[in-house]
Amino acid sequence: MSERTETITLRPPERIHREGIVSAGYKCRYCNGRGYFPPADDHEEPAVCPDCEGSGEVVAMVTVDWKPRIR
Repeated sequence: MSERTETITLRPPERIHREGIVSAGYKCRYCNGRGYFPPADDHEEPAVCPDCEGSGEVVAMVTVDWKPRIR
């Protein structure tokens, strides 16, 4: 399985705040990108993947909280 590596460079903003970074385009590993699980028999509906909620992809969300340094 291939992996994607991304580097985040942190630089303090002009004002202290919270910022978020989103990285998209990752195949869901739980359902292998299908978005569902096949039914056990012909009378059932496919089960939607609980991790990707049927999309087949997941996103990484990184939050950075800038705070004053307390000495």
